[in-house]
Amino acid sequence: MSKMTIEQVIWETAQQQTATEKSRKPRFWRWLPAVLDVTIAGIVLCVFALFHHVLPSAEQPLEPLTPPTVQTPQEPEDNSLGAKFKDKFTDTVVRTENSYSSKNISLSVEKKTTGEGKNLVTYYVADIYIRNIECFQTAFAKDTFGTNIKEDLLDIADRHNAILAISGDYYGMHANKSVIRNGKLYRKKSSDEDVCVLYRDGSMRMFDEGTFDAEREIQNNAWQAFSFGPSLLNDDSTPRSGFSGYLAQTHPRCAIGYYEPGHYAFVLVDGRKENYSVGMKLEELGELFQSMGCTAAYNLDGGRTAVMAFGGEVVNQPYKGGRQISDIIFLGEVAQP
Repeated sequence: MSKMTIEQVIWETAQQQTATEKSRKPRFWRWLPAVLDVTIAGIVLCVFALFHHVLPSAEQPLEPLTPPTVQTPQEPEDNSLGAKFKDKFTDTVVRTENSYSSKNISLSVEKKTTGEGKNLVTYYVADIYIRNIECFQTAFAKDTFGTNIKEDLLDIADRHNAILAISGDYYGMHANKSVIRNGKLYRKKSSDEDVCVLYRDGSMRMFDEGTFDAEREIQNNAWQAFSFGPSLLNDDSTPRSGFSGYLAQTHPRCAIGYYEPGHYAFVLVDGRKENYSVGMKLEELGELFQSMGCTAAYNLDGGRTAVMAFGGEVVNQPYKGGRQISDIIFLGEVAQP
């Protein structure tokens, strides 16, 4: 082969390598925008998750905060809230180890057990009568409305002079719950859960998932609205059934029961502790409220969240010592005008 031919071969080989490199280069740059898009999207999602699910975030309540003032004639004494149970109340405060009574509040806490051995269940029932709906109160952790803001139940209860307190619906772990507390509308959302509403007249109503309208009910004088559930009794006060999933299994429980305006019950079921209390299924909790004579009942957040305190002390044995929570439900005296 001549020198000229060898040079030509070398030249042609170099040209082929250059062409190959050029053909590969556009492919890389063609994929680069897609790679950058995926990377940026991942960073945005991580930042969103951090701020939405982990870091505390205060929120502002909605306007209007309270329903319009409606002038109504003064009800006769025998038709006022709690008048039917006037013998339950006392002119002065009377406290015992497991009870409290005053002009506006009468309550007692009783420890009960059912079953035996591995099926032993220990639970606490607070029987509650009130003459003033403002005695049925709620409070936020650190007195701040928002997500991922948490505090020990006793700290919240002590700050508000709570006589009796239970853990609430843990609204602060989710930004998609409607929130009405102490007559104020803080957040309106279309809830995919049953909602429990306590009204200023002392009545209580359950809303099936997707049927609750926070703005409408604040106009109807809603005093408290809880979004966790489910509702435990049917309209005829029989226990609901057919619950499924993890929530329906045996767990520690916290729930509210309703007899009639002015008469309520808090139930705290301990669980996950061998030879002390296994806990309850949702069907069993509904059966308990029916046996107590309640006409409606509602399940609140349970598990480690389930805590009851009376007289400044925790009365139950919370699973793993309990945990900090976003809100409490409590009974407390109101300032007299």
